Amino acid sequence: MKQMKKILIAFDGSEHAVKAVQEAKNLRVGFPDATVTILSVLDVAKAKDQALDFTTSAQERKQARIDHVKQQLNGQMSDCTITVLIGDPATEIIEYTKNESYDYLIIGSRGLNALQEFVLGSVSHKVVKHATLPVLVVK
Repeated sequence: MKQMKKILIAFDGSEHAVKAVQEAKNLRVGFPDATVTILSVLDVAKAKDQALDFTTSAQERKQARIDHVKQQLNGQMSDCTITVLIGDPATEIIEYTKNESYDYLIIGSRGLNALQEFVLGSVSHKVVKHATLPVLVVK
């Protein structure tokens, strides 16, 4: 088996995303030197609404998301890096994996918005379809 050095977790705060973090912890038992990055994408539709809010900058919104992710992790993966992007979640995740050299991507099977998933197709489905690295989808 290939040595696993870099693991990426797509994280939207959903129950399945939290389970994806647990799976990464399990993987690190076999690969204790692997680094973990948690990628959270602020949905572009929500970002457009917030763009009219001049009280907070994009950087402040990113920092707020990082703080929120840390709170949700509740001490799990305390040694991980958290990256926040703004855009369409599936597109941003796919592009990020193409531009960075990760060995493995872990993503939850369902996100926070069930209606959007039904109408537009799920983020995890799009990511699996277009990813160029191994992807673990967690239920």
